[in-house]
Amino acid sequence: MQTLLEKKTFFIDALSADASFVLQHAEQSKIITKREYSNLNHPNHTQEDIIIKLLDKVMNKGDETCLKFLQLLQHEQLQENFPGLKEYFRPPQPALNQDNRGPEDEIGQYKMSSVPRGLCVIINNMKFACFGDRNGSEKDEECLNKVFSWLGFTVEVHRDKTAPQMKKLLKDLGQEFNHEGDCFVCCILSHGCTEGVYGTDGGVVSNEDIFGPFRGTSCEKLAGKPKAFFIQACRGKDYQLPVEVQADNLEGDEAAEAAALEMDVVEIITIPDDADFLMARSTVKGFYSFRNTLSGSWFIQSLCKQLETHCPKGEDVQSILLSVNQDVSLKAAKVMVKDRLVTAKQMPVHKVTLRKKLVFWVPS
Repeated sequence: MQTLLEKKTFFIDALSADASFVLQHAEQSKIITKREYSNLNHPNHTQEDIIIKLLDKVMNKGDETCLKFLQLLQHEQLQENFPGLKEYFRPPQPALNQDNRGPEDEIGQYKMSSVPRGLCVIINNMKFACFGDRNGSEKDEECLNKVFSWLGFTVEVHRDKTAPQMKKLLKDLGQEFNHEGDCFVCCILSHGCTEGVYGTDGGVVSNEDIFGPFRGTSCEKLAGKPKAFFIQACRGKDYQLPVEVQADNLEGDEAAEAAALEMDVVEIITIPDDADFLMARSTVKGFYSFRNTLSGSWFIQSLCKQLETHCPKGEDVQSILLSVNQDVSLKAAKVMVKDRLVTAKQMPVHKVTLRKKLVFWVPS
């Protein structure tokens, strides 16, 4: 929604040349209904009026519809009819030499042009034998699947894995990696602790189990390629206390609906010394990590929103994670801890051994 709002004037100018063409494709893509199509395509409306009303209607339908509309604008037929769209969605990449580096005084970029871009693996543990279930995590999975598919990745989803199953899955991925893409992404949604994350059986999957299989010496196909890990991890049953949302942010906005939050505490962990890793975690040491049982975690939902907003502009992932930090840090919730109402906050953290900028270019 933010992209449409910020660039509304551009889209009005770009699309007003043939508003009926845009409406036709929006209706075919089920972004608007047939009735909405008829109402918008009124003979008394100017081309500009039609596009303005269409954009307002799309934004009123929420982020999911906005994302679908932005994806529509990247279709070949739309970009052929409106050349300005192609230029907007595919900003020119800087000139690179054979090592994918630009001028000597500039930082190079990792290659990101393969189709598909690479593999994105999502491990989503929701139902546990010895901890509380992670309600709301299905929303995070859905959002991650949608965004990384949009970014051109092949997405694999694995749900409710025990610790041995997670270790085998990660080890097999590293040993038998057969994807020819430019990048590997791994998203882990689970309960966690200082030593790593939990499988559904309560066993611990260590940091070495997570990162080790993808080192250059263990997985030659990923040597020199970026490997990004996004981890939303809770601590377990000791802190799984349902609370009501009383304030969504520091301005004191009222929550639109009553929704239970669960508090997740995670320690900072270190990443391997090997190059080309990026690791982003939902919180720093000693702070709560919140997961809304209706709409998903603050961290993953913000990550998906910021990727959707900034990837079309060609911004690198580290800069996007700064936007995630800013977004999540401004949120606050009133929670009951040991019979005392306190304001709880959250601050994500990311660590990198990247050697170049990592940019998720949106496929045309």
